[in-house]
Amino acid sequence: MNLRKIKFDLRRFYILIVCIFSVFFSSCTKKPVKIPGDVLSKEEIVPILVDIHLAQAARSVNQASDSARYTIADYTAYILKSHHVSKEKYESSISFYTEHPELLELVYGEVITELSKKQGEAEKK
Repeated sequence: MNLRKIKFDLRRFYILIVCIFSVFFSSCTKKPVKIPGDVLSKEEIVPILVDIHLAQAARSVNQASDSARYTIADYTAYILKSHHVSKEKYESSISFYTEHPELLELVYGEVITELSKKQGEAEKK
């Protein structure tokens, strides 16, 4: 009789464990985040961020001679204009990606890849 009770209790225990893990793992799966229409897609924002980071790097290298003439805001405005993106759309996009760090990580992974490619091309010259 005790052996039967132990087997029954073990079976209930295993079912309980399976249920707990099922609930745990199903709650851990994240639903894909949909990018709103007023936010730049990853493909649109990556080249802009690459250009902005290149401008920041160039400005820091040429800080003494260039600082009186152009600010980072000037460079950013020029970059946004050249990509046909409004400041508002850029700022709302940055805000959106900041609120979704998993997407921001993907975006900056591509930004770093592009900057590394450009660095490699510059070193070959």
